[in-house]
Amino acid sequence: MAIVNRVNFKIGGPAGSGVATVGLLFAKCLQRAGLNVYGTNDYPSLIKGGHNTYTVAASPEPISCIVDGFDIVIALDQRTAKLHGSELTKGGAMIYDSDRVKDACPVGRPDVVCIGAPLTAMAAKEGGEIMFNTVALGASMGIMQLDFAILENMLRKIWARKGDAVAAANVAAAKAGYDFSKSSLKEPFKVKIEFVKREKTMFINGNEAAVLGAVRAGCKFVAEYPMSPSSSILHLMAGHDRDFGIIVKQTEDEISAANMIAGAAFAGARSMTATSGGGFSLMAEALGMMGISETPAVIIESQRAGPSTGLPTYSEQADLQFALHASQGEFPRVVIAPGDPQECYVEAINAFNIAELVQTPVIVLLDKFLSESSMTFEDFRAIPVRIDRGKMMTEEQMESAEGFKRHAFSEDGISSRCLPGMKNGMHVCSSYEHDETGFSSEDPKMRVDMINKRAKKLSAIPQSIIAPSFHGASEDEAAILLVCWGSTKMPALEALKLLSASGVKARMMHIRYASPLPARAILSALTKAKNTLIFEANSEAQMRALIFQKAGYYIEKTCLRYDGRPFTPEEIAESAKKALGR
Repeated sequence: MAIVNRVNFKIGGPAGSGVATVGLLFAKCLQRAGLNVYGTNDYPSLIKGGHNTYTVAASPEPISCIVDGFDIVIALDQRTAKLHGSELTKGGAMIYDSDRVKDACPVGRPDVVCIGAPLTAMAAKEGGEIMFNTVALGASMGIMQLDFAILENMLRKIWARKGDAVAAANVAAAKAGYDFSKSSLKEPFKVKIEFVKREKTMFINGNEAAVLGAVRAGCKFVAEYPMSPSSSILHLMAGHDRDFGIIVKQTEDEISAANMIAGAAFAGARSMTATSGGGFSLMAEALGMMGISETPAVIIESQRAGPSTGLPTYSEQADLQFALHASQGEFPRVVIAPGDPQECYVEAINAFNIAELVQTPVIVLLDKFLSESSMTFEDFRAIPVRIDRGKMMTEEQMESAEGFKRHAFSEDGISSRCLPGMKNGMHVCSSYEHDETGFSSEDPKMRVDMINKRAKKLSAIPQSIIAPSFHGASEDEAAILLVCWGSTKMPALEALKLLSASGVKARMMHIRYASPLPARAILSALTKAKNTLIFEANSEAQMRALIFQKAGYYIEKTCLRYDGRPFTPEEIAESAKKALGR
């Protein structure tokens, strides 16, 4: 009996062979067939060669990560067949290029189907060997009996910019693979994809979602020096700058980018930059300037494995403490760590609102895993959005604002802002400690008063925004509380399903705000839990240390991963069982 509308897929090959393109097209075809889809890539820091993969999971239900085992593996080279043949599920299919790969069938696996297709030769016949990956895509769709019209429409849309001839050649190449794989099967394949009618959905990754959130929030200035895995934020912004009236500047370095957004924010524009850990290191001094001058701006930091160059194309959650303490001295900053692409969208909007509400820099912590993992969502435009520019003075209000004090003391620590050029709004803004007018001051009492003033500001952020989210079993039923933050939410959600299926009732607490940390809510959940386990993608359990510092609770059991790869749901589920002694 066929498995309907549920499949795990992997394609592998060297960089430059179109692995990511095929994986993305495979995912989008299943999305257009009405399924929920998850997709992510894995690649080394190479332009050509090496070993790249793109993995996809599709399901009728929402899905947020790959669960181990693949129903289809496409091997564009020998290395993929060798490395991933063992990952095939019972009855799964290995599709390989017989022109390039030999002995692709996994040894000792008579339970899998091996389809050796002359992908390169078939592509050459339809117009060019370069389309051998398109032939492979067609072959994967053929064995699942997906309506070819879905793939054809997708290919024609993708290649329309190259002209009708190129689009037609790719359609022909895909059809050749589609027909070949169907005719190669002695009996129907274990997976069948049937069209499901539903409203249009989005297939979007963390970086793309953050860009949409920034645009929706009214971002008007972007300065960035490209650094993976944040670079696609710059590419997207630059590609649509005129559509949304945004000034986009590719700077000479990250120092310039940070200072430019500070200047633009001072002038009244909602401003942002994006980088990774190395670039953020260069922004530290400008970050401090924004803190002391109370300048609102947004910095997206997509973490990769460090220190230094580290693993440029792999993921880690090791910049948390750095984001919390970067730059000398003490000043409030907001640090947000969304857990999936939709949260990237929502928290990007929140970041701009909060930056202007409390007049301080906001750091949004992503990582390679989240930045480049795509998921299916309903249209984000249905999510209600409110723009809050905080204590921004109007022209009318400034008419009577004689002796304007940009850093005036107030009950909540937040002073009124005005824009350059407003009547009666002349004031000084610099990196020096200052008095209420902005003029530099070294008076000891003023120094203490200003530090205390700035420190109070984060209390103005509503607790409802920073509160952690909870998933899975109820507080009373749960045998264990899983604690995570940032991108680890995605595999954790799938781990909850695995645990439930094995009879373990688990609850998950996902922390999005590291500063200000919702310490009371976290402490309440931890003290009520029967067992707790925190898992992080770093070697020092940085969130555990922060929770201990701010909430006074030490989580004994940890599950840490720091090899550059994300957690798997199975890994989390097994760690939870081990923590329970099962």
